[in-house]
Amino acid sequence: MFNLPGDLVEEILCRVPATSLSQLRYTCKQWNNLCNNRTFTRKHLDKAPKQYFLLLMSKHDKVCLMSVNFCGVPSIEIKGEYGLTNPQANFEIYAVSHCEGLLLCNDRKYSRIVVWNPCTGQTNWIQPRNRGSFALGSYQDKNYGGNSYKILSCPGSNKKEFEIYEINTKVWKTLDVTLDCELEHVDHSKSLKGKTCWFASDENEEQRGMFLVSFDYTTEVFERLLPPCQCLYHKAFSLSVVREEKLSVLLIHGDASRTEIWLTNKIDDTKVVSWSKFLTVDLKAQHCIWGVPKFLVDEENKFIVVCQFLLGSDLMKQVAYIAGEDNKVKQVCSGPVSSFLSLSYYVPSLGCY
Repeated sequence: MFNLPGDLVEEILCRVPATSLSQLRYTCKQWNNLCNNRTFTRKHLDKAPKQYFLLLMSKHDKVCLMSVNFCGVPSIEIKGEYGLTNPQANFEIYAVSHCEGLLLCNDRKYSRIVVWNPCTGQTNWIQPRNRGSFALGSYQDKNYGGNSYKILSCPGSNKKEFEIYEINTKVWKTLDVTLDCELEHVDHSKSLKGKTCWFASDENEEQRGMFLVSFDYTTEVFERLLPPCQCLYHKAFSLSVVREEKLSVLLIHGDASRTEIWLTNKIDDTKVVSWSKFLTVDLKAQHCIWGVPKFLVDEENKFIVVCQFLLGSDLMKQVAYIAGEDNKVKQVCSGPVSSFLSLSYYVPSLGCY
């Protein structure tokens, strides 16, 4: 390939899976420079075959890539384990979110954050101006070429304003926005196609209900999204992303007799989003839950993976279940509260910042 024209080499390499190219890039200086080019990494993200893994946080300083087997006896298998490169002293990952192959991690005190690409090992340590909850999103930056990223800092107990950090300029700024609702479970946002979504509530409405709010990283504004149904208060609710194409909602009704999974059509730039019910399962036997369930949807094979906190007679633990359209619920693993801190699809990429 060394004798091929440069544009042809680029066309070939942009179709190589990220996990393979992350190793091949060190074959020569030209390939390594190409993989550090933002325009090429954007092209690679669009054209390379997508490799989907289940991301499960198993330890405070590591993440595990898993695969789910739904045939025969349901099971979850570890496919790889990644630790932070040169972690700062006493940094223990408490929350993690995923955006285009990058992970945004913050510690238990919400005093430090790091953007981490497990595929390439790159880390970018960032000092927030205030403690709070954080979300990572992408946007097209014409000045730098290709995809760029921003971090949204949501109000915490010691501040009331939204702040945003532009990774290219390394500058925090306060947003001139006022949100006319309250974000629910602010640590459990999901990012998709340049936006981050949350559940939200509005106490000013006659009948307080739940809806969805998204933040656009290009325009830096919030907007409401059409919910899948009349979302009054449920026992539990949660968001997930399906293979970087669709948004999914989990609703556990007040009596915990049924759990509904709803899917959007493919997300576009319009405010109106259509929904369809994907699955209804009975989680009655697992009704003693606490906190926000984490879940993933396998649309092709018609099953879901749900991770919940369970309140027992003597302790609290986290349990992972697999449930299919036959309404059979199978426990596949369990562990202490310090395990399974995150559950999402992870798509390896060469994303840089």
